[in-house]
Amino acid sequence: MIVAYHDVHSVAKLQEIARIVFAYDNVDLFVISRPQGSAAQTGVPEIHLAAAKKGKRILIVPDLKDAVEVLKPRRVFIITKKAEKEFDPAEVGDDDMIVVAGTEPDATKFDIDGLEARRIVPEGMGDVGYVATVLCRLFK
Repeated sequence: MIVAYHDVHSVAKLQEIARIVFAYDNVDLFVISRPQGSAAQTGVPEIHLAAAKKGKRILIVPDLKDAVEVLKPRRVFIITKKAEKEFDPAEVGDDDMIVVAGTEPDATKFDIDGLEARRIVPEGMGDVGYVATVLCRLFK
């Protein structure tokens, strides 16, 4: 299982999401896609160090499409409020990627193109809540 945090701006959110992702042994790889500003300058090195200390793998890529191209996941699910279908953990396999966008209010249409969009209910909890909810539902 691969978890990707896309379009990252906030150091604090990046740190919190990394903590959540690193807590699950079932997650094979944490991808940080399109880090920007302080998240790129400060957050990424901190997360890289935290991953090394915990024996976790991370990949930092300039864009989500790069991660998909390199990793070749079977399916790529993006969590977004724009999705018509609700997230169903039964759909997700070990060779899949889950993507959560770090932008507010949500991932752009460009980011969603070609991916399997799913929404989380209840809505409005934000990116940290989405990651925690998805992983909790997948590995309960």
